[in-house]
Amino acid sequence: AQLTDHTCSLVPQVLKSCTEFIEKHGIVDGIYRLSGIASNIQKLRHEFDSEQIPDLTKDIYIQDIHCVGSLCKLYFRELPNPLLTYQLYEKFS
Repeated sequence: AQLTDHTCSLVPQVLKSCTEFIEKHGIVDGIYRLSGIASNIQKLRHEFDSEQIPDLTKDIYIQDIHCVGSLCKLYFRELPNPLLTYQLYEKFS
């Protein structure tokens, strides 16, 4: 399916940047299974929270590629409502 410009604008920057980086550099075993270094995840999170788009090609992120995947997981975990909303739970039972 093709993404339109409108659809892309609805994707949060943190997810857009992280997924593009992972697609380019993160084809490794366990990219979402293994956790990154906590301090790297927090640094990356702080940069996005500060409305900055971090340079994910810095050595710190290339050497700890799992911190980028961990930030994606953290983003989804901290959503006020789950991605598959509470209203859909009964349909999955």
